[in-house]
Amino acid sequence: MSKENVLKKASLADLIFRAIFVIFSILTVGITIHAYQLSINTINEEVKRNLQQTSSLVTNFLNHRLAILQIRQDTDAGSLGLQDGENTDRIRSLEHYFSDIEARSPYNSPDFRFIEVENTLYWNDGNNLFLGLGEQDLQGILDKNIHINTWHYMMIDKALPQAHILIRKTPIVASFTGKVRGHLYNAAILNNNISFVHDLKTVSNSQEVLIVNNSNIIASSIKKETEEFNRIKRIISESDLLSPNKIINSTDIDIKSLNGKLSILTLKNKKNIEILEQRFIYSVVLSFCVLIAIAVLIRGLFERKIVLALNSLLKYADDVSKKNSDTQYQGSGILEFDNIGHKLEETFIELIEAKEESYKAQAAAEKSTQVKSDFLARMSHEIRTPLNGILGISSLLKQSDLTVEQRKQIAILHQGGEHLLAVLNDVLDFSQIEQDKLNISCEPFKLSDVLETINAIYTPLCTEKGIKFIIHNKIDESALINSDKVRLTQILFNLLSNAVKFTESGNVKLMLSLKINNNQVILYIDVEDTGIGMNQKEQVLIFEPFIQAESIEIRRVGGSGLGLAIVKQLLKLLNGKISVQSKSGRGSVFYVQVPVAVIETVDTSIESQSNTYESLLPTGLNVLLIEDNKSNAYIAKAYCQKYGLSVDWQISAQNGINQLLESSFDLILMDNQMPGMSGIEATKYIRDVLKLNTPIYAYTADVLKESNEEFLMAGANYVITKPIKEKSILDALVFYKLQCGN
Repeated sequence: MSKENVLKKASLADLIFRAIFVIFSILTVGITIHAYQLSINTINEEVKRNLQQTSSLVTNFLNHRLAILQIRQDTDAGSLGLQDGENTDRIRSLEHYFSDIEARSPYNSPDFRFIEVENTLYWNDGNNLFLGLGEQDLQGILDKNIHINTWHYMMIDKALPQAHILIRKTPIVASFTGKVRGHLYNAAILNNNISFVHDLKTVSNSQEVLIVNNSNIIASSIKKETEEFNRIKRIISESDLLSPNKIINSTDIDIKSLNGKLSILTLKNKKNIEILEQRFIYSVVLSFCVLIAIAVLIRGLFERKIVLALNSLLKYADDVSKKNSDTQYQGSGILEFDNIGHKLEETFIELIEAKEESYKAQAAAEKSTQVKSDFLARMSHEIRTPLNGILGISSLLKQSDLTVEQRKQIAILHQGGEHLLAVLNDVLDFSQIEQDKLNISCEPFKLSDVLETINAIYTPLCTEKGIKFIIHNKIDESALINSDKVRLTQILFNLLSNAVKFTESGNVKLMLSLKINNNQVILYIDVEDTGIGMNQKEQVLIFEPFIQAESIEIRRVGGSGLGLAIVKQLLKLLNGKISVQSKSGRGSVFYVQVPVAVIETVDTSIESQSNTYESLLPTGLNVLLIEDNKSNAYIAKAYCQKYGLSVDWQISAQNGINQLLESSFDLILMDNQMPGMSGIEATKYIRDVLKLNTPIYAYTADVLKESNEEFLMAGANYVITKPIKEKSILDALVFYKLQCGN
């Protein structure tokens, strides 16, 4: 391995302090950034507040100026007199009056004023001529008929140059009669009003001030035709009040306008703000450097002591890991590390003891599991061997000539054997499920074939008990179901066996249907009975293994208590589910749902399986039966001879091998557990030493999957499980005919 591929390692202490240093640095940077952002926000808020203050100053100044003019105008309108008489509607000494007012208070006087009577220009002070406004322009203002006592902004296009004015109209009332004799107009010029602009500049504390109408500059403190004026004009025309070196604030004038929006722009330098930001950045960088320096200093001060304490802990842990159980922790000068070390010492002692106990417990558990498996295998073999004799002999006797009483006795004997076999199968199936050794094997099959078998078995059983057995099948008989036929059949058998077992009158009903749910084909199976039923407490327990309800009726019937537990586990393997509805004394309904696949095209190879056994059975075979149990040998021999087979029986594997050396056979039936040489060992010997290809069918009471696989791996072609039944022999012979063609 190259050096580049070697992972660089570091001590625990170094990693801890690196982590502390990184975290401290991140916190420092985070706090600094937060402080910077907070300060920037503060600066921005201050700028915003300053702009709002500027707008307030501009607005207040303008309002104050207009208020002074308004007061002057109202006073003048009230002081003017109109005489009634020969010289009607003449105003006395107007020029003298207003000249005297302007002399005493020029600041409170408007830029120009005029009077109208009956919507006709009556008098003007002549100042309008200096502003480029003639009498026709004043008459144009009168024609606009503006509201009384309200300031208006208007633009006079005909004036040379174009005039922008603020104007207010107030009535002149005769003091004796109260009659409105005319109206006094006061006006303030906006365009090129240098005095007004500079007053705004001073009041707002701004570098420059501009008065704008609809993005057009009408007055400015900046000299025209300068570079700065043109740049500001361009910014205003683009409606983008952003400048790289100026803060531009726009204040809208709240005056009734006849010619669009009127605003006052103030310009301030950004230099002070930029200087403030730079100083803050410098202070942030300096603070960050100071914090980093402090972090490094703290790391250096504390690292030595902590590293020493950690190294002491690590050395102790390393010594203990080398199984040096006598090692003791020497302690530390740091209280926390000293406590940790002593706790570790206690923990390590407990772990060593626990580890030893764990090894012992694991060995005991493995031994117990092996003993359990061996016990189940042996007990299965030992029970199935005599059970094979009981069921085989009773089956043969049922086919012989017997009296009615004898047939009843044989039937009772056979049913007892079948019940014992069912209990044994339940125990073995549950054991395989517990050990995850039960596999699901899906293949296409006709559900109608399964129902025929079920009908053939349960109809006589129900008839014998005096109850009805009903099958409602809503599935097409020719449809192929892709699922595990064996396990699905086992589920049906267990549910129906329970239903028949606990029903004394009425009926047992099996209902089947296919439905599509979320693009998945579901096989629905309902098993309904009119039996003893269950209460709610019993329904909770029935799917638990080795548990039966406590009612006297259920105890009277008996059973292993595994049937429904096995059904639930099998459905779990098939991704299905089961539920129950029941009432005590009124029967039960079990609802099963199993996901399946439906194959529409019928496979001819599957259809061919419906042919009768007679056309598929081989004839004239010489069979070598190797079996140490006489009753089992008798039964197997009787079944084989029934179908025209010649059987040579040998009591041990060695005798069977000797017979093969002398004679040839078409088929070998081989038991497994025999004295001396087992059936598996004999099969290996026949294949490896004798080099014979004669078909070997295992004939064994070992039903565990491992035993059957071991038999097949040794060279067996087929496995027949005890207790042997006539159908098992027929299936084996059909398999022989299909494989060998005889």
